[in-house]
Amino acid sequence: MTTPTLTAGPSLSLPQILVLLLGRFVFNTGFRVIYPLLPLLAHGLQVSLSMVSLLVTVQVGATMLSPLGGMLADRYGERRSMLLGLALFSVGAAICGLASEFGMFMLGYTLIGMATALYMSPAQAYASARSAYSERARILGLLELSWAAAALLGVAGLTQLIAWQASWAPAFWVLGLGALFIFGLTITLLSPGTLHAHAPSTPTVRLNLLQRRDILAALGTMFFQLLAAELIFVIYATWLEHDFAATTEQIGLIFGLLGIVELGGSLAATLFTDRLGKRRAVLIGFSGVALFQALLPLSSGHWLLFLFLFLLFDLCFEFAIVSAFPLVSGLTDNGRGTVLALMVAMMGLGRVVGSLAGPALFLTIGIWGNGLLAAAGAILGVMLCFWLVPEGHA
Repeated sequence: MTTPTLTAGPSLSLPQILVLLLGRFVFNTGFRVIYPLLPLLAHGLQVSLSMVSLLVTVQVGATMLSPLGGMLADRYGERRSMLLGLALFSVGAAICGLASEFGMFMLGYTLIGMATALYMSPAQAYASARSAYSERARILGLLELSWAAAALLGVAGLTQLIAWQASWAPAFWVLGLGALFIFGLTITLLSPGTLHAHAPSTPTVRLNLLQRRDILAALGTMFFQLLAAELIFVIYATWLEHDFAATTEQIGLIFGLLGIVELGGSLAATLFTDRLGKRRAVLIGFSGVALFQALLPLSSGHWLLFLFLFLLFDLCFEFAIVSAFPLVSGLTDNGRGTVLALMVAMMGLGRVVGSLAGPALFLTIGIWGNGLLAAAGAILGVMLCFWLVPEGHA
């Protein structure tokens, strides 16, 4: 028995795009705000910085639950999974706002992580099913602007609120109320169901997807690319302190520049990926990533060269990542939510491996080890995509 088939074809209205954009903005802000909060949380919850850093581990580990969100979306409809994620996010934010000890805050933030896994991939699947493949990069690129906006607007605004109130609680009340507001808009403005007939997402269906060479290659591409990028991102602050004598303020300035560059990469993908072709855009972007990762160690001790190479690396990375979502979304329409969720899970797994290997590699070999291994991983991902991932159509 299949789900009812609705009218196919592009049907996303501007209000629907704005609802999805706002929803992703709230989730991305909840994801990114934890980084500047770690010292305050360690002091307020009376735990060590290493203990409170487990919140980041929870954050990354929650991406492993993304296939659950994809399977729920394929079986019951994308909107139901998104609503479940929004409700769970609100509960988690309320617990974080009320928390006075670490275990309670960890519980609330774990719920936020689970909610993110339930919402993000179904939101992309919802937008993908309602946009023609020829313009999908423009639609998904608009949604990906929420990642940079979360850093430039969401995190910046909440940190000011936290500084004013001398407490993290108001920030999580704002996030929770924001999720409830998006919950109401989602019920009101987003249509239920899916735009294609498909069998329920069963183990057999999922196994068939994982037997497809193009899908496995796409998942492998994303694993290697995120592993490679994390080898750089996880140690760049330590490297700057060690070889550049960088101050905390200088490192914070670079973080702000990354937000601007991420916005530029998302905009570039939104404007040009459909014209270039999704596959070509991904190959160009990740090839640039590999090049700048390999060259980055040459900048050690030279600020201008470092900024040039590091920001170009991040620009290419953001452009390629945003272009990869419409490419992968076009590989199948039956089980699209599951495939997109598996992609997010593989990205999370790559980040975990990279975050564990990066510091050890840096302490053993130095920046040359991280730079060259990252470039090798990125090249391997490019080769997988070039040989085995076709241009989509679904």
